[in-house]
Amino acid sequence: MDRLVLDQINNQIIMTKDELIQDINDEITFSGMLPYSLPEKELGRIIDIDARYFYDNWRHAVESKYLLLPLELFKDPNFNKTREILLPECVQSVIEVKEAKGGSIFSSIDRDFSEQKMIGSEIYLTPFMGESIMYRTAIFSFLDLTKGLILDTIAYDHNKNTHKLGIVGRTPKVAAVAKILKKIDIDKLYEDELYQRHVRAKSKVRLAQMLQTFNYKLPGDITINYQNMVDNANKEIEEVNAMMKGENTVDWMFLTRQ
Repeated sequence: MDRLVLDQINNQIIMTKDELIQDINDEITFSGMLPYSLPEKELGRIIDIDARYFYDNWRHAVESKYLLLPLELFKDPNFNKTREILLPECVQSVIEVKEAKGGSIFSSIDRDFSEQKMIGSEIYLTPFMGESIMYRTAIFSFLDLTKGLILDTIAYDHNKNTHKLGIVGRTPKVAAVAKILKKIDIDKLYEDELYQRHVRAKSKVRLAQMLQTFNYKLPGDITINYQNMVDNANKEIEEVNAMMKGENTVDWMFLTRQ
């Protein structure tokens, strides 16, 4: 790797929780112009709650990874009792679990039966290969039937709160691979623009609730417009949620039959 790239990685500015708390306080006090703020403990609680919300609902708060499940896990006596595997806390959700087998023309779409190869053979090779596309169609028409005989997918149940992966189907005979969504590092989430906007808005709502509870007034008997503060904050939250919903739209859609 280039030395300049390494230096940029090593000298990366990472936002900490304390820096995020300071940023929120600067926002709600207009950089110290107003004599009120939320306690750091309360801000920390809001930050933690919003982090869980974003891991659940924001596509850029997680990343797709593959997790290898060695065969030894399925031979462990604890697994035989509970049929559960404890996953790392960084795993947000599990998309699919499969046995780590090699592909074949019967269990998966193999390169030897791609459309490009078949069409190419129709154009450039001998006419005696003219039935290749028909042969491919016939094989794929039996794909669902053959999958029932050499199925590599594993039925599972995942609980994000207990971090346990339950195997509800057959026990794998070889090592398995789980396709997962992994949480990004928390400092990377702190740097996310939508996350910062959401946390600031939530803090403003909480601040208005606190000041209204104690009927707080500024020096000089100046009354604070709590409703305006709450309305602006709620509008910001709605805008962030709308942007998240728009970004979370799938890039493509495909149909599958298990």
